[in-house]
Amino acid sequence: MPGCVLRPLQASDLPAVLRLQARAYPPAYHEGVEVFASRLALAPGGCWFAERGGQAAGYVIAHRWAEPRPPDLHAPLATSGVGERDVVFLHDMAICPQARGSGLAQGLFRKVRAWAMREGLAEIVLVSLADARGFWQRMGFVADPVALPAAYGDGACCMRLALSAK
Repeated sequence: MPGCVLRPLQASDLPAVLRLQARAYPPAYHEGVEVFASRLALAPGGCWFAERGGQAAGYVIAHRWAEPRPPDLHAPLATSGVGERDVVFLHDMAICPQARGSGLAQGLFRKVRAWAMREGLAEIVLVSLADARGFWQRMGFVADPVALPAAYGDGACCMRLALSAK
């Protein structure tokens, strides 16, 4: 992570977030600015942006979540109900190809984890695509067989990390 600056995500960063997303994921996973803006509005403390040499290097978007299963992709969130559970949903994290392997993903995840712990939240939940499952397992996440919305695609897996154990 040398040369990277991690800072809270701001609405003015969302165009760069969309560009990073387009480089990281196939088109079926691309979400619009309104999706990211709704999550940022819900939990600014769980959303972080990374810059390296003045360029966007990565981001993470996380928010509280009140439902037993992950939220639908491509849908902005309403502000009601999400603060009623002690769970964080890590919606998305993407790292530009040039910064992969630098420790940036771990640094962004640590920011989300620290926020969740400051908030007194008990668990972080995410949906891992097949190629990222090993990374999340190394971060301490375990698979959960909960049914996922179809848009997450084949090979996606819900994963959980109990914060009380860390």
